[in-house]
Amino acid sequence: MDSVKLAAVFISIAFLVAFVVMLNVKTLLLTSVNQINQLRESLGKVKISSVSSSPKNITLSIYNPFNVSIYIYNVSGPYVTLDQPVKVSPNTTEDFVILITNPGSFYNLANARQENITLYMGLGNFNFTQVVNI
Repeated sequence: MDSVKLAAVFISIAFLVAFVVMLNVKTLLLTSVNQINQLRESLGKVKISSVSSSPKNITLSIYNPFNVSIYIYNVSGPYVTLDQPVKVSPNTTEDFVILITNPGSFYNLANARQENITLYMGLGNFNFTQVVNI
């Protein structure tokens, strides 16, 4: 009879430990999901606007509202390229230049509102993309 009571106590303790572990995992998961949602909402605070353009390039401005630097690693899209990566310091606005490789075709797409430029950016250890329609 004593061995049955001892086994019941061990099983009860095992269930309590499992419950505490499950509760902690649930809390960690909810915290992670909340952080991802907050990051996604705060990325909307990054402002990108057009400053000027010429037949060979477009100058864009980006505002960094965060306390860490944002890096623009690359751009992709028909007829555009980034000359070099750009670092945007915390709480500042920086201009950067996108080079146009085929001006005639680029401006035909831009006039038809079909020219989308994808910016590949990094914020801390988090990489993301932003599509800009010219």
